Amino acid sequence: MRFSFGLATRKRERKRSRTVVVKPECKISIPENVLIMEIFPRLPAKSLMRFKCVSRLWYSLICSRLVTNLFLKSAKGRRRGMFMSLVEKESEYNYALVSSSPDSVPVISPYDSNPISDLNQYLDMPGIEGSFVSAIRGLVCFRIGTRVRICNLTTKQHVTLPILRLTSIAEPNYNVWNYFGHDLVHDEYKVLSIVWEVSKEERIVRSEHQMLVLGPEASWRNTKSTNIPPPPPHRPYSQGISINNILYYGAWIDEFKCVIMSFDMRSEEFTLIELPLEAGRIFWDTSNTNIMNYKGKIALFEYGNMWSNDSMDVWVLEDAGKSEWSSKKNFVLPSSQTVSVDMSHAFLIHATSHSCEIRLAPERMSPRLPHSAIYDLEKNKITKHIQVMSLLDRLGMLPILETNFWDDTESIMYLET
Repeated sequence: MRFSFGLATRKRERKRSRTVVVKPECKISIPENVLIMEIFPRLPAKSLMRFKCVSRLWYSLICSRLVTNLFLKSAKGRRRGMFMSLVEKESEYNYALVSSSPDSVPVISPYDSNPISDLNQYLDMPGIEGSFVSAIRGLVCFRIGTRVRICNLTTKQHVTLPILRLTSIAEPNYNVWNYFGHDLVHDEYKVLSIVWEVSKEERIVRSEHQMLVLGPEASWRNTKSTNIPPPPPHRPYSQGISINNILYYGAWIDEFKCVIMSFDMRSEEFTLIELPLEAGRIFWDTSNTNIMNYKGKIALFEYGNMWSNDSMDVWVLEDAGKSEWSSKKNFVLPSSQTVSVDMSHAFLIHATSHSCEIRLAPERMSPRLPHSAIYDLEKNKITKHIQVMSLLDRLGMLPILETNFWDDTESIMYLET
């Protein structure tokens, strides 16, 4: 009886368990594509590169612009690291790209208790050479003579853009400058090339402005600008700053006059912005002047007084169409922090990719002190030091270099040719 009672009990339990089922209307079916879209953007870039081999579907999804943009959004909180391009001033072909190691632990500066980040990795990737143009959303643009190359440091892929074809400027007489930007409205990566001709009297007699949209079978074309009057012939002299789909750069329009040019990445229209005039000043001294992102607005900074009283003047653009600038702001570098920057040689200031931050650097590197310092105008203090001396000794480069510093996110974007 015990056996039969236990058997009957187990039968009732099995019967009871069969009655507890999920009703068909409660089942949730998640399409594979939707599931992949939710998971892929959260994975490391190296894993996604390997997963391209799983199937054609996975390959097409990972290479799609949708997944690429979702990955960029999720990657904002996991920045790839710090980078610096180094080019000897006497020869642009002696070139190096260095970065910080992801496992390196910053040491503390003995001068101001700020971290020192050591750029101790040499990136020997095929295709990386020439002059740095800019870095945007994980892609880096380089100019090699008259050619332009786009590199993805994450995927180790690069594309060389077609040769620029000129229409109105004689080939032996031209000079070229490039800018790299992103059209947020159409989600397009664009390269702007400005070619100009200078007369024997050092006058800028003409300039051409051509555009290339990155993609398969890309080619150069004239910009869509319908400006009336058209933008004057000009010669760029500064790197570009992109804010809210607008590219800003400094330019000469004649021998004695500088302006700021703005270029709308969507409409491809130019706007000439007059500089703020100081009493007795005929033209802007471009050797000591630069542009930067200041609280989401373009700003000019002049540091000619940095050597005498550690101060810097800043003007902020309030209305581009009317060339209206704010009153001059004066920033004084705390004297207690100047000891952490080598002031014994020519002193240079560069804009960074972040708002209100600038990079202080001596023209000649010194083994005694960090190569660069990051100074926050709002906090009125140096917040970080950047050091590359240990790597330069191994590379055998001269201490007189043109340097560009940036930090950026990873990108899995596939560069189509």
